[in-house]
Amino acid sequence: MPLIGVQSFRWALDHGAWDSRAWTLRESIVAAASDAKAGIDAAFMRKFYDRVAPGVRDQFDGPAMLPLIAPRPLLVINGDSDPRTPVAGVRECIAAAAREYKAQGVPDRLVLQLQPDTGHQVTAEADRAMLAWFERWLSPGN
Repeated sequence: MPLIGVQSFRWALDHGAWDSRAWTLRESIVAAASDAKAGIDAAFMRKFYDRVAPGVRDQFDGPAMLPLIAPRPLLVINGDSDPRTPVAGVRECIAAAAREYKAQGVPDRLVLQLQPDTGHQVTAEADRAMLAWFERWLSPGN
């Protein structure tokens, strides 16, 4: 059950939303750009990711990885206004997973819950949803 953690790095790079996620690694990015005598933009970030996390924007990106969880239950919780995990990137991951859950005949085991007016934070409502999900799926007989 990822809380504010599902994202497509490729989507972010392709849609100009790479900067807020990338700045989690601000010091490393600035140092790498300085060493390369390069500006920090999407092209630089593609090279940076390829070096420090090979595959993160293709074979290990959210749309490739999330479907691998099927058929196990998966609740994804994200803020609808989260700049680090933009909702469009989250939805791309969910769409890929939904195809697999449907193919395996268990579409009800995948749920996306968007927290309204919420940025990059875990809310009390998200905590309650998480506990309810655990109770539902970890109870004997499930």
